[in-house]
Amino acid sequence: KYKYYWPEIITLSYIHLPSLNNPLKTDIKNEVIKNKFIGQNNKKKGFNHPHKKVKILDPYHNRTQIAKVAKNSKGVYLFEIENLNMKYVGSSINLYNRVCSYFMPSILSKADRKVIRYFNKYGFSQVKLTLFILEEHFTWEQVIELEQYFIDSIAPNLNVDLVAGGYNGYHTPMTLKAREKLRALRGTVIFVYDTKTQSLIYISESKEWLYQNIGIHHVSLTNCLTDGNLYLNRFFFSMDIISEFSDESLLSTEEFILLIKTVRSEYKPKHPKSKQILAENINNKKLNRTFSSIGELSRHLKGDRGTIRNYILGRSKGLYRKQWKFTILT
Repeated sequence: KYKYYWPEIITLSYIHLPSLNNPLKTDIKNEVIKNKFIGQNNKKKGFNHPHKKVKILDPYHNRTQIAKVAKNSKGVYLFEIENLNMKYVGSSINLYNRVCSYFMPSILSKADRKVIRYFNKYGFSQVKLTLFILEEHFTWEQVIELEQYFIDSIAPNLNVDLVAGGYNGYHTPMTLKAREKLRALRGTVIFVYDTKTQSLIYISESKEWLYQNIGIHHVSLTNCLTDGNLYLNRFFFSMDIISEFSDESLLSTEEFILLIKTVRSEYKPKHPKSKQILAENINNKKLNRTFSSIGELSRHLKGDRGTIRNYILGRSKGLYRKQWKFTILT
């Protein structure tokens, strides 16, 4: 048994995944856990599926560590306030995105659930995060089964409803409009949330639909989904239902596209110097390049900075010089 140490940041234990190669060096142990049914209620279907266990201290300030192990990963998360013996269990098909959503001011300000009220009032200084990460081939149903297993095993006292997969912590169902929208969609569904109104405003049928209809670049969408970046400093994209946001304000397709266009026309990057700009030449992909600022881009193309800025922000339509497309990489 080999031991490695990474002081006061993160501890790992690999369960049933001995061949996994991970650069994090911590206490490591291999252990095989068989599927185990938990509870007398057959409807719960709590199974301890093989998973990788990751513990992170002070998760609010260690998001880079969460990203290293949980980006694009599915599984279960456990928040613990150790000195008070308080616990909360949840699950997600994108653990990094979901866990970091708890740190968003727009979610904390709602404080409409027991766990959110605690975080909003006391912060995250005494909080420990544990992730139970499943391999990619596991289904959403198996994620819920693992969540139910830990709910049954731990009996977390910050969970109001002890049934896995609850929409908002109280197992209140989604609105009829939202359910009908979900049933009609196939493929990779993307949920779009407006942090200004704190509500779910649109459910997209796919990433491709967003590329084609709101003009978001695939790199920007990937960054929003994996890093939790806000699109146009306002819109939050997720592959999960974020229970802290209301789902009673869904927009029609036309209303959604118009809202995005309106916000984009008024968009002013908070830190424009830190925003990278992707310049794509539709005639010659070899000329595609990323620039660190509008100034660098305008010097490279020997063009007027103000004119280029108007194309970047969508104020000028079409392609710059009939061949250049610009995208701010959020």
